[in-house]
Amino acid sequence: MRGLKGKVAVVTGGGSGIGRAVAERLAEEGCRVAALDWNQDNVEEAVAGMVAAGGEAIALKADVGDEAAVAAAFGTIVERFGAVDVVCSNAGIFTAERDGKVADLPKSVWDEIVGVNLTGMFHTCKYGIAAIKETAGKGAVVLTGSPTGILGCTPASTAYSSSKAGVHGLARIMAVDYALEGIRVNVVIPGFTLSPLVRELVADPEVYEWNVKNIPMRRGAEPDEIAGAVAFLASDDASYMTGSFITVDGGLTAV
Repeated sequence: MRGLKGKVAVVTGGGSGIGRAVAERLAEEGCRVAALDWNQDNVEEAVAGMVAAGGEAIALKADVGDEAAVAAAFGTIVERFGAVDVVCSNAGIFTAERDGKVADLPKSVWDEIVGVNLTGMFHTCKYGIAAIKETAGKGAVVLTGSPTGILGCTPASTAYSSSKAGVHGLARIMAVDYALEGIRVNVVIPGFTLSPLVRELVADPEVYEWNVKNIPMRRGAEPDEIAGAVAFLASDDASYMTGSFITVDGGLTAV
């Protein structure tokens, strides 16, 4: 894709699942990649694979819910690479076991999920956009949203759904605020995606079929299918796109 080679891309949640696939795709496109994750072993393994494939990448341990950790990570990235051009804010958590209906939801669970999924996005964008402005001058931000932020398609996921709806609102206002400064902000909305954890949960064919029965394509996405959309939004091929939402969900939100 146009305009990615040589750019510096930051990917949160880069140690596994969609985030790892995004980091790997951007490295393949010629970006220098900084992958952030709370799990140091996972992110170091991911980066080792990118480097072995001929890419340039660094691994950083950071909990996006910790503002100081995010600020320090971006300082390290600028020191190492000299700039930030692309920010892919992907890190998030989902727990069907502890999330629930609003009347039954402990505030501690709400705080945990919103603290990572929404406040963590705020931290990443706050320091990521500041780094773009101070170094590259212009760039692209891609946030990972969710169909649950649009539709009530995952019952009893009060905190998760609310956090993702907040991400969508955050993206819209940032797109407007930074349009004239050359910083584009867009959202990719993945559907049911077969990350390593999800793949384990649906290993039983009956469980898998139950999860995909309402998806027109009748299957889950591979993480690299989401990564392709993220790379597009980060590239110059999407140069007239800001405040846009791309659904990569097998048709789930079309029904």
